[in-house]
Amino acid sequence: MFKKQILGSLLILSLSCASLTAEDTTTCTTTEAIELIGAANTLNDSTDLSYTVLQNSKDLLSLSESLLAAGSAANTEYIAAMLELADDIGDMADRILEMADKILEMGEQIGDMADRIVETQEIQSANVALTEANLLQAQKNLLAALANQSDDE
Repeated sequence: MFKKQILGSLLILSLSCASLTAEDTTTCTTTEAIELIGAANTLNDSTDLSYTVLQNSKDLLSLSESLLAAGSAANTEYIAAMLELADDIGDMADRILEMADKILEMGEQIGDMADRIVETQEIQSANVALTEANLLQAQKNLLAALANQSDDE
């Protein structure tokens, strides 16, 4: 999923660089591409961290439950509070994972939109080339007509 997001972001970056004029190309650097890759890596790290937080909260819950089952002399209110906290942390980790999934889905959609943009630009480029050829032929035809008219006179 991240590869598709990175490729989509790099495609958008390359499209913005390709649309610059020859004088403006100095403003489009590899630093922008590196920043995009860094952002994708940060998102990946954030997702990994969310999974770690979830696993740690589950481990904490398991440890708390084993303390209760062992008949420990620990304060039951403290253990109940710890269990409630572990449960809240687990819920929060679940929400973070859901958010990360939504972010990944949006990244895929951006990649799909970038693909459509490239297809559209290819079609437009062909249309521009055809229009240029038609204009050139029209100019040639007009010049030939004018030359024939001046020859007839």
